[in-house]
Amino acid sequence: MTVTVTRFAAPTASVNSWLVADDTSVIVVDVLRSSAEAEELADEVTASGKQLLAVVVTHGHPDHYIGLRTFAERFPGVPLLVASQEIADDITGFTAWMESVGWLNAEPAMKPRSTGNPAGFDYGLIRVADRPELTLAQGAVVRLDTDWPADEADHTTVVHVPAADAVLTSDLVYSGVHAWEGPQVTRDKIQSWLAALDTLRERYGTHVTVHPGHGPQGDTARYEEIRRYLHDFLTVTETATGREEAMAEMIRRYPDHDQADFLLPLSIDFHVHD
Repeated sequence: MTVTVTRFAAPTASVNSWLVADDTSVIVVDVLRSSAEAEELADEVTASGKQLLAVVVTHGHPDHYIGLRTFAERFPGVPLLVASQEIADDITGFTAWMESVGWLNAEPAMKPRSTGNPAGFDYGLIRVADRPELTLAQGAVVRLDTDWPADEADHTTVVHVPAADAVLTSDLVYSGVHAWEGPQVTRDKIQSWLAALDTLRERYGTHVTVHPGHGPQGDTARYEEIRRYLHDFLTVTETATGREEAMAEMIRRYPDHDQADFLLPLSIDFHVHD
């Protein structure tokens, strides 16, 4: 038996989905920011010829769950899972907010089903996993760890695949991508995020491959990369005289990072006020 973790990288928000598979089955972790990209991911699952056992959403940010309807329709009966009720609540709460400000107009199929919108998505299809682990068809365990403080997201799942020496860190790690530190990601939460990076190293060791929520996988040096980025972000946003200066300085320090036109400005806007 071989257990693999394969990256599906999407352009929108530079976000990842991960396919955790053995020889005959697969679990998909996160399903992207657009239905069109989720269709491509579903095509890849189908082309693998392996049985899709479950979809797991690691946290309640839309770039990780907008593809849920695509998977519900392409793979009827396959469970759409979260690891805690808090994450399910985060998803429905974020969705309600996005609908209220018009952010779901580009994804009308993901507007919640209601009496007034019977064609909407039934968020009741999302259910909490019965146990903090799943099992691939040939017996490999996929662990769901939710013991994390509020940081980039209020509630997060880290997925540990011991048979592949793999840790799927969700958005605790970004690699080569400007990190989301926008609304609700306070400076206190960034400090908690920094502490969580220590916990990742302590809990899973230094021999694992790190599979981030955004950007390519690598060794545990990925922890130090995001740690340095977060420290720089705190320093720059505390000392800059305005948004323009903060943007310019972060781009100067990280000229090759993706999402300088989306994740970075929204994060700067939340932390810097002209």
